[in-house]
Amino acid sequence: MHVFTRKYWGGGLALAAALAGGIHWAAAQQQIITPSARELNKSFDADASQWAGRFEHEGRAIYDKRYEILDYMHLKPGMDAADIGAGTGLFARLMAQRVAPGGTIYAVDIAKAMVDYTAKMAEEQHITNIKAVLGDPRSPRLAPNSVDFVSIIDSYHHFEYPKDMLLEISKDLRPNGVLMLVDFKRIDGVSKPFILNMVRAGEGTFTDEFRNAGFELIEERDDMFPDNYLLRFRHRGAKVE
Repeated sequence: MHVFTRKYWGGGLALAAALAGGIHWAAAQQQIITPSARELNKSFDADASQWAGRFEHEGRAIYDKRYEILDYMHLKPGMDAADIGAGTGLFARLMAQRVAPGGTIYAVDIAKAMVDYTAKMAEEQHITNIKAVLGDPRSPRLAPNSVDFVSIIDSYHHFEYPKDMLLEISKDLRPNGVLMLVDFKRIDGVSKPFILNMVRAGEGTFTDEFRNAGFELIEERDDMFPDNYLLRFRHRGAKVE
């Protein structure tokens, strides 16, 4: 599929070398990871309380716009939803209020320190409908067909195995469910240096990756933030309600 040879950061060279060496196509696919994400993710194994101050403060775009982002989720009482790459649980806590009573929020992260922190904060704030889940780089470790909505907020560029993770999310999302992505605009010569260094690809590439995983784009917002965009997807061919 073209997305591997054309757009993955370093993936094209790795794949070409693998195929030249006679490695089977399926095996070559498994070698494609996001090396920059792996290095970034190591830092989240530290005490998560230090990250709360960096993630949950005025001046951070997604924090300042958190309620507007929340409104775009269109959550309702009784819905089950997952925030993947939940970090300190900021959005999971807000989402839990919207789906109560009767709904559950799965706060998924691959850093145990983050998962433990989210569970601790939910307990301290008496939020009983959050389940903190330790995922792994290839899977959120949710049950198939278990959620009506998935959010990935400033986290997709951290995915080490995007293809594997999206395929697992596709299985976990119910047939008429919605997946929402918020990530950084990465434009050479325009974006801030920290974005160019941290984020492996831009909006077009990420959109292609979601489409390759069986999703279709149903809404996009590029005007909510100066440095971020918001995209909403559903399963390709899903019934429109």
